[in-house]
This record gives sequence, C-alpha cells and structure tokens, in this order.
Amino acid sequence: MHSETWSRDIARRVYGLEHSIRGDVLDIDEDGYLVIRLGDRSLRIRDLVKQFGFDLTYIRILPLISRAMMLVYETFNELIKATGYKGLLLPVYPMKVNPIPVVVESIFKYGEKYKWGFNTGSLGELQLLVSLAEKYSPRTLIYDGVFTEKVVEFLLKLHKLGWRVIVDVESEHDAEIVEKYPELEVGIRVKPITKPHGKWSDSAGLSSKFGLTMNTLIKIMDDFKWLKSRTVLLHMHPGSQISRFSDVRTYVKELRSVYEELLELGFENISMVDPGGGLAYPYLDVRDSEEESPDYSVIDYARLLISEFSKNHRNPDLVFEGGRFIVASHRILVTKVIDVRPYSAVKYKESTNTLHEYAEKIRSIRDAKTFLSRVRELLGELRSISEKDVKIRELYEDLIALVEDEISQRVSALLLTGDISISDVLGDNSILRIMTSPSKRFVLNMSIFADIPDSVLVDQYFQVIPVQGLNRQPEVLASLADITCDSMGEISHYISPGNLLNTRKPILTTVDSKLVAIPGTKLKLRGVPLTLPVKNEDYYIAILDTGAYQDTLAMKHNLIYGAPEIVIDVDEEGVSIRVVRNGEIRV
Repeated sequence: MHSETWSRDIARRVYGLEHSIRGDVLDIDEDGYLVIRLGDRSLRIRDLVKQFGFDLTYIRILPLISRAMMLVYETFNELIKATGYKGLLLPVYPMKVNPIPVVVESIFKYGEKYKWGFNTGSLGELQLLVSLAEKYSPRTLIYDGVFTEKVVEFLLKLHKLGWRVIVDVESEHDAEIVEKYPELEVGIRVKPITKPHGKWSDSAGLSSKFGLTMNTLIKIMDDFKWLKSRTVLLHMHPGSQISRFSDVRTYVKELRSVYEELLELGFENISMVDPGGGLAYPYLDVRDSEEESPDYSVIDYARLLISEFSKNHRNPDLVFEGGRFIVASHRILVTKVIDVRPYSAVKYKESTNTLHEYAEKIRSIRDAKTFLSRVRELLGELRSISEKDVKIRELYEDLIALVEDEISQRVSALLLTGDISISDVLGDNSILRIMTSPSKRFVLNMSIFADIPDSVLVDQYFQVIPVQGLNRQPEVLASLADITCDSMGEISHYISPGNLLNTRKPILTTVDSKLVAIPGTKLKLRGVPLTLPVKNEDYYIAILDTGAYQDTLAMKHNLIYGAPEIVIDVDEEGVSIRVVRNGEIRV
C-alpha cells in the first residue's frame, strides 16, 4: 500500500501556497519549481538566485504590497457602500512595521490613488517621510510618539507641505507642547481594558505602556480647556496579531463605548476613530484562531467595525492601521542548503546481540492492536538504560536510532494498510513524537537572528518551502539550522494543514517514514517535510512572509548580517528586477 499520490495541488496546500493575501503570485510550475507569477511572467526563484550567484537573498515582491492595499481598500469601501455607512475609510501605514525606504516608497507610490497616509512614532521616521513627501501628494499623518522640539519641527514641515497632521496626546507633557501649535490637530489615545489572547496581550490593559486612562484624561481635559475643540481623533490599540475574532469583537465594542463616552464629555469634533493594529496576518491560512492562523478575514474585520459604529448616531471615519497585513507577504528569504547531517543518533548495522534482539522484538509483533502498547514498553526499557559511560554510549545511541526507525516504518505500514487508525497514533504521545520528529538537520547559509529574528524573539511561525522538487513527495522531515554558534538558531517546527486536504490517506515521507499530513487534521511537526538534495545539487529553501518587522529587528550575531536583495516590481514596461547588495556576504 502507498500513501496518497503526491500532486502540485497537495504540495500547494501542504506548503501554505493557497493564501488569501499572496494569492497565486507564489505558485508551483509543472516541473516542481517555486515561481513568482506577475502578469504573463513566471520567474523561477531558483533561477533568480543562481543568476545573481547568491547563497542567501531577500526577494522583495513589491506588487504584493499593492495587492494587500487594494484588498483592504476595496473590502472596506464595498461594505461602506453596501451598508450606507456615512463615514470614510482613512488608511495609514504604521512605519514601525517596516520603515526601510523601499517599503515606505512603495506605500507612497501604490497608495497614491487611495491617499494612503502614515502613522509614525519617532524622529527618524518623520525625517524619512519629509525626505520623500515632496515627490507625492499630501497625505494624513498620525503621530503617536514622544514629543520634542525637533519632532515638532518636522511635523510642521509636513503641515506646510499640505499634510493633515494629527498628534496623539497621552500625557500632560504632550498637551503642554501641543498647546503651542494650533495648526496641529489632536488625537486622544486611550488605554483599552480589553486584553486579547496572544503574544502582545500586554499592549492593552490599564498597565500598558501607551495611552491615557479615562480618569487621567478627565484631569487633563480640565487643565487644558482647548483640548475638546481641537480633538478630532480617538486612538486605541489592542496589541498585534489578535488571532481570535471573539477578542476583536470584544475590543471593538469597547472602542465604540469609549467613543460615545468622549462625545458625552463634550469632544464633539471627534470625527475619526483609529482602532490601531490587531488585524492578524495569516502566516498560516487555515482559520483556526491559533496565533499563526486567525479565525477571521479582513472582510470579517471590516464588517465588524462598520456594523458596530453604524449603531451610533454619528458614523465616524474609520482609520485602518494594519501594517503587518500590508507588508508581511512582500519579502521572501531564500537560502542555500550547505550541509545535511543526521538529526540525532544514526542506525547502523545490527552488529551486536542487543541490537538484533530489539529489532526482532519489534518485528515479531504481529498483532496490530497490541503493537502500540508493546512498543511503549520497549521505549520504557530504553529509557531505563541509565549507564551512559563511554563503553555503552554507542550501543545506547544505536538502540534509540534502531527502535525509532523500526517504529516509524512499522507504524507507517500499519497506517497505510488500515490495521491501525490515525486516532491510535494521535492518541499515543510517544509514538506521535517519533512519527513527527526529524531524521535530518539541513544547515542553511543564514542567521535566524539577522534574517528572521522574530523566530527567536517571539517564537513567530514562518512558512517554509523548498524552491525545487515540489513535484516529488517529501522524503524526510528535517530541522533547519543556521550557521551561527547559537543552538537557538534553528527552525524545528512546522504546521501541516491537513485540515485543508481532501485526501483519503495520510501522507508520509518516502525515506524516513514520517508523517507529512493527516487528512482533516492540523498537525504540528518537529521538522519540515523536504526532499533530499542529490549530490552536487544547489538546493534552496524559501521562508515566506518575512516583510514585517524583520528588517529592523535584525541582529548582528556572529557578525553575520546584510543579505543582498532582489527587488521585483511592475511598471508600464512590465516586470522590473534590480539587485541591492547590502552589508556582508555569507560564507
């Protein structure tokens, strides 16, 4: 019996290419290569990287930024039109998400027709905006950083260029400075009480870093009588990547309640509501509310905001501030495999009586129903081997490798013949761990600390995919190690979205007999399903959706940093490709 026949359709789903943001821009061609499709052009990523001789590169697909902006703008405006909502969409890009010039210029350029504005919080971001502003039409700026005289100087420069400049007041200090500049409009940033689930839950709540509590606001309002008349914006922020729609709904209800309370307090000129970030980017697009995969879409998000604020007698303009949603998809990290090593112990010939004895014990278990329980006993026997001196270490390693290898092969065969069920395996943690553990370690010419630092900092999930061989069934599960001296520089988890598959049987690797996907079940693997490089093959791995935060959080660990870039754009003449050589070259 064989596992489900591999196909491009299965590969697209296993590797996360059926995606609501990227769409079909990333795809697999008939020969199994990962390609970038723009218009009538199809660019093989492997060929691009080899053409420029890069072992590591960032590929920036700028039209993916445009695609995300258009999706947001059209979604909101179609719902506004359909519901008769009287407010407008006011999109702004929070520069903290990725403030490098090529990204900011893309927001300017692609956002021209939408009047896409900006949200900034530092002097450096303001300086970059001012340097680019004269090339484009005036926009809206929401500034929510700390005030200094230098910051005000650049805010006034944008105002003189025709920009609408709104500055958040979060303290008495802010109010004292803003009072001197009546040409600047005012926003009030309020702390939300709602604390959503997720890595950034501390961004909300009364102890959060940003915003005013309501009692502090009332005191400031009494001390600065002008505040009511100059305030045009309510700004709140619930934290990044809110994956549960129930949390979003709770937060938006609180946002509307605060808006109504401010109107009752006399802030009659508030015409804009900024819900901040929070809209989750689908690093894995299976809609199940876990951190890497939100259980809602941008359509759900827009509909909720419009529906909630339709209940008010005034329909405020709605600010969209989802920067991660706009830029995450545009950057792909591509890196070369420079070595393939065993992940752990390696099974050698059964050269000792003990090895042969354990092999025979496993092979002699004929009854599928008792196989799993008997194997658990054998694993317990192995764990009880406590003498780890040099004399028996080789034997111990061989025993572990042999038992795990035999179990993988036998469990795979029993699954495919139907003698044991998937639920039997899923219900046995010892067996499931073996069936989802890597047998290989692929060493990549990159630094996780420099290239995808959030993988270390916040355990961010990034989709991994080989750029070739996608027409072949994966052969092994492999962890991905970088070339730094730190053991944290490794990707050792992969989420297999079997709940998207319509296959009848589980999909297994063909060499180490590990699980790749289970129909109807989202499975967390401890390695990435990959084919093995053949001798002298240039083998590359792509890591997707690295366009938000990674550029500016990069560290110089081991002085490994500064990847060259391949920047892809589309203009009137078609697809353009240019190379930017940054920093140091890897080994």
